Amino acid sequence: MLSANLYDAQGKMTGNIDLPENIFGVRVNQHLLYLAVKNYLDNKRQGTANTQNAEDVRGGGKKPFKQKGTGRARQGSNRSSLMVGGYVAHGPHPRDYSWEMPKTSRRQALKSALTDSFKTGRLAVIDAVTSGGKTRDVYGVLKTMELSDKKVLLLDVAPTSELLLSGRNIKGLAIRPVRELNTYEIMRADRVLFTKAGVEALKEVFNK
Repeated sequence: MLSANLYDAQGKMTGNIDLPENIFGVRVNQHLLYLAVKNYLDNKRQGTANTQNAEDVRGGGKKPFKQKGTGRARQGSNRSSLMVGGYVAHGPHPRDYSWEMPKTSRRQALKSALTDSFKTGRLAVIDAVTSGGKTRDVYGVLKTMELSDKKVLLLDVAPTSELLLSGRNIKGLAIRPVRELNTYEIMRADRVLFTKAGVEALKEVFNK
């Protein structure tokens, strides 16, 4: 059985907690990690970049200068893609960059990311993070754990509105429910911090 450091609600280490090997002890598949991160970033792309092609530009009906005798390259229109103010040749147009990754591959990539965070010592568990909607409460816990200047991904079953409110202004802190867990954010974080309830919820997610 694997184990990770366990912290109390004040951010002080109290011992260890067991973690399931089928989630945090699998073989890390680097290719699936790459695909999962690429899938996440591609699906966030807006795809709204657009340029004018030859049919979109206006003007250019008159030849800009005579064909011969100027020493310049011949031009038939001042709206050519070679001229300033002309159309863009082979430029981008609106498109959908999103694509689907198989569910089995997504789950395996997620396990690989969680295993990587465990093996590299970036994973820890906290009893709970409580706050009355005050930033200083959550910041104090992170400071005690020496995480106040790091990118921290905090995962709970369902973060309360008070917790989200108190953590939204802390630089580097991202608070997510376990069911919205994704490979990109795990790999990007300096530290992945689960609540005890979050670990139990994670087991349920992978047991389905």
